[in-house]
Amino acid sequence: MDKVTHILITEGPNKGMEIHVTSEGVRIGRSSRNDISIADEAMSRFQCRFYLQAGTGLWVSDLGSANGTMVNGKLVQEQQLHVKDEILAGDTRMRVVNAGSELKRPSSLPVPDVPHSSVTPPKGTESALDLGFRKGRNTEGAAKSNVMRRNLIGLASVMLILVLVIWLQKPISAFFEKPRPPPVQPKNNLPILEFIFERVEGSSSNIFRYALELKNNTLSVQVDDLQNDRHVRRDKKVMPELQRDLARSLESSGIFDLPEDNSGVAPGVYNLSDLTVVVGAVAHRVRTLNQAEPETFATARAMIEEFGKNELGLAALAVDPATLIEKAKAALLQGKKMWDEREVRNENLYNAIRAYKECEWYLETIQPKPAFYVEATTAKTDCSRELQRRYDDLWFLAERSVKLLDWKEADRQLKVICEMIPDRSDERNRNASKNLVDVERHLATDK
Repeated sequence: MDKVTHILITEGPNKGMEIHVTSEGVRIGRSSRNDISIADEAMSRFQCRFYLQAGTGLWVSDLGSANGTMVNGKLVQEQQLHVKDEILAGDTRMRVVNAGSELKRPSSLPVPDVPHSSVTPPKGTESALDLGFRKGRNTEGAAKSNVMRRNLIGLASVMLILVLVIWLQKPISAFFEKPRPPPVQPKNNLPILEFIFERVEGSSSNIFRYALELKNNTLSVQVDDLQNDRHVRRDKKVMPELQRDLARSLESSGIFDLPEDNSGVAPGVYNLSDLTVVVGAVAHRVRTLNQAEPETFATARAMIEEFGKNELGLAALAVDPATLIEKAKAALLQGKKMWDEREVRNENLYNAIRAYKECEWYLETIQPKPAFYVEATTAKTDCSRELQRRYDDLWFLAERSVKLLDWKEADRQLKVICEMIPDRSDERNRNASKNLVDVERHLATDK
């Protein structure tokens, strides 16, 4: 089927653009991550979404935009659209040219006005029933036939609706309730989850911005700290199954029931927490400015931040630089302690390396780096070399024991390797564990 133009942009930077609404819906806004990006500075990054609903046609849903979405001069959160409706988003004005999934067609063909002909049809070709197409003959019968035809069409329409109702397993009363957009489900039956959380802390000396966003299965983070010249951009693909669990948690958190705006007054500061969540076709935005976050908001925000920390491995990004430096110092001291006690426990050398890596991680976004950063990186390198040297020695001894059929000694050396490198994702641990299974089988046989 040819694409149908549902929306026409009549004013704004993208004047003349035609918008075709698909079965999945179309999201527009300033961001390039929308289905359609609009170069309108007055429009929000994620402005609104057009979608088609069975039985009612075209709808628009505002996505928590800053200036709102207007239909025929009125702000709307969600609104059914009709032909000639005017939509205003930012400085972009749009007009509805088609409010359904297909161009409307006439319900029946007009009856042509056929002039009376003097030619007599051949014998036996006249219909027993005059349906009224032959003008001037049996006017009363034609009128009755027209009524019968209209009744048949009406009956067929009613039967079609009943079949659809049964097929969809919906009560008839549902058609008389206020229509709500159904959640749009992808092919894997998982709910579409999107969110963007933004925190801005502004003062006369600095602006700190932290944004976490999930769209099209991609999780991205952005940090801008002007005073400390920190600028971080990271993204990662996220498995849909993980999004499903988060979507269910957010739905039950109560975030969709909170009022959109929660603003206070605090002279000289600007502390903003802004969260927009989209689950299926339902979108809601909650904004808290210069006041304590509502408990429900804090719960939903914590879920999203924890999700971001687990997936991106950047738990420290939203922490201020002073705290990051203190955490880095603590990690450095822990690394030194583990190095000094490397002969006490087999895993202490590995733990020292992990502590030094943690120190580097805390300082990743700090510019300029503190003096002890070089100490941490150098110590990490020295520890890594020492761990590799010990591994090579133990592996050599284990292999020699196997060749000598000294299974007890091989078992001891391999177990030390597993303790010394406890990370099962490390190839050295996997090699030792795999050979340990064979060695223990020989030990069991010798008994």
